[in-house]
Order: sequence, then structure tokens, then C-alpha cells
Amino acid sequence: MIPFIKKSASFHALVLRWSRFFLWAFLFTTSAQAAVWKPLHSIEKEWLVYQSSWNSFLPYIPSQHYAYHSKSIQLSNREYYQAYLTIKPKETYHLFIDGAFQRKLEKGELIRFSLDSLLKEHHKEQVIATFYSGTLEGLPGELSIDKKFDQVIAQNREVQLFLNRASGVYTHFFTLGFLAILAFLGLLFAGFNRYFQVYFRFSDWVNWESKENAIVKSPFSLANLYVLFILSFLIALMAFYNGITYRSGDAFFVNEENYSTLMPSLWFIFSRTLLAYLIFIIQYFIFQLFANLFKLKSVANLHFFKSIQANIQFFILVFISIGLYAVYRGPAYSIDLEIVSYLLNAYVIIRFVYFTQVFNKVLSVNRLSLYAYLIITEAIVILFGIRELIFPQYT
Repeated sequence: MIPFIKKSASFHALVLRWSRFFLWAFLFTTSAQAAVWKPLHSIEKEWLVYQSSWNSFLPYIPSQHYAYHSKSIQLSNREYYQAYLTIKPKETYHLFIDGAFQRKLEKGELIRFSLDSLLKEHHKEQVIATFYSGTLEGLPGELSIDKKFDQVIAQNREVQLFLNRASGVYTHFFTLGFLAILAFLGLLFAGFNRYFQVYFRFSDWVNWESKENAIVKSPFSLANLYVLFILSFLIALMAFYNGITYRSGDAFFVNEENYSTLMPSLWFIFSRTLLAYLIFIIQYFIFQLFANLFKLKSVANLHFFKSIQANIQFFILVFISIGLYAVYRGPAYSIDLEIVSYLLNAYVIIRFVYFTQVFNKVLSVNRLSLYAYLIITEAIVILFGIRELIFPQYT
């Protein structure tokens, strides 16, 4: 007997109703959470259009192919085991596989095709899926490659991925990154001590004139090229960190095995280092071209030196700050790199104002020509070259 509660038929009916409610609620939530769909790959940048004149498929370009009534995508299951093509059409379409009619897709209907079954049916390793509608403009709708996981397995997989990322990617990345930078700077200090002192002399920020004429006049000397390599390597490290943090903007980071193993990661960093290096070399010739065009002779070499000097100081400070903060907070904390991208924008603006003031003092030049020169040589190269290289998702 339970004190203070009288036994009655109404009481038992109430208990029965509540027990049934909780039973159905439990069964509903259990079935709802029994499986979960996880996106593996977004294909928004992989659309194709068929060109009859070329008799082949070409990449979709919105400005040229927006009004085409058919858009295609290449499907393969080699990289995605037991994956599904998930489609949510924005209007009614007809789906063709390798030119053969497959089925009609109704507007707003969520449809999933097993890639394994689809390719097995057509006896091919890859097929072309074409979406057609007489009113189709732009892309057909939301498409992605998804995979179904059991809820518990999915949660364990996410925890395991987090643990692997924490120990195997972030920690190793910053450890190897810091050691590599220290080694490169140590070699610069030991082998080219004079250059080391000049490039890391912070007082030069407020002084335009430079007493190091030999360094300024020989931009392609071995030591200057080595400094340029260190700067490019720093930018490549920041691009890699941005990629493993957001996994966007580059197909390399779609597959986690790419950046979880050493050799593919080293290749990515090497390729980005080479690309940044070429951007800076091209920037020098842009300096020369537009300095002559705007009649700013003898300015290009000194401007290029000042630019590289400021860049290497800035990017070393930024990378060290990000690294120390990331290590301090731990891999569970996600650094908002969009703030860093804004910091890069602010850095470009400060440089623009600084060089404007300096050139106005030391040169007799038309202000409009000066603005055009600085926008082309500074803003365009940094914002649409280096910034795009590091933060492709913010451009």
C-alpha cells in the first residue's frame, strides 16, 4: 500500500494511459534515432553540360550554361562505399542514366539512389546522370552523396574521428609546422645572418628608406629567394590548417584519408608553397610593369623588398599566434578563421594607407596614378591571390 494515494479505478486508468504514452514515445524516438544519414560529399561544383559541337561533357559555367535545359553529373562508387545519391528536386525533372530514361523526379520529393545498385545495374564503374526539364534554369536542386549509419555507430564514429583528428592531425601538424619553421629560420640566421637581421627589423615599418641597397637591388639573389620560400611555406601551412578545420574549398579535404596521412599532406603543402612562390614572383614583375607604366622608376625593387619584409613578419606572427592559441585551447576548440581572414583584409588596408603616405612624401606623382598602382600591385595580388589560396571558402 502506498501512503496518501487511494486505490481507485480512475487512478489505475490514469496510470495505464500514461504508461502507454511513454511506451509509444519511447518506441517512436527509438525508431527515429535508429539510423542517421551523413553527407559524405557535396557535388555542387561538379556539374557538367553536354556540348554537341565537342561531342563531350564540359564543366558547367553559370554565366554560359544557366539556361541549358539539361545538367549532368558523373557518378562513381569507388570512393564512397555503400553510399547513396540524395536528390531533392526544385521542380519536376526527368532523370536519364547514360542517355537512357531512368525515372521521373517529382518536385520536392526526397529521393535516394544506391550508387552500388545503380552502377551494378548498368555494369559500369561510373555513369552520367542527366536531369532534364523544359523549364530548367540553373542547377536542378539539392544533390549530395550520403551514407546511412546506425545512430550508435555514427556517434562512436564521430568520437573516433574526433580522437584521431585530435592526436593524428592537429597535434602533429603544429609540432611539425613549428619545427620546420624553426629549422628554416635557423638556416637563414646561420647562413645569411645579415638578411635575417634586415628582414626581421621591425623598425623598418616606419622607415621607407633602406640602407641595404645590395639586398634591395638583387631581389633574385639566393638569400632573397630563400626568404620568399619561407614566406610561401608559411602561407601553405595556413592553407592546410584552414582546410583541416573547415574541410571546404578544396577537393583534397573531402576524403579524410588525404590529410590524415603524411605523404598526401606533404604534397598538398608543397604544391601550395610552390603556388604561393609563383604568386610572389609574378607580383615582382607586376611591380616592375606598373612602376614603369605610371612613371615610378626605381620604386619597384624597394617596394617589393618592403612588401616581402612586411609579409613575412605578419604571417609569422599570425601563424605562431594561431598555433599557440590552438594548442592552448586544445583540438576540441574550433578557431574562427573568418576572423583571421578579416585580419588579413585589415592588414592589406593598413599597407595601402602606409604606402600611400610614404609615396606622397618621397615621390612627385599623380594621386590617381598612385592609387591605381597600389590597388593593382597590393590589393589585387594579396586579396585575390594569397587570400584565395588560404581562405577559398570566404571568397
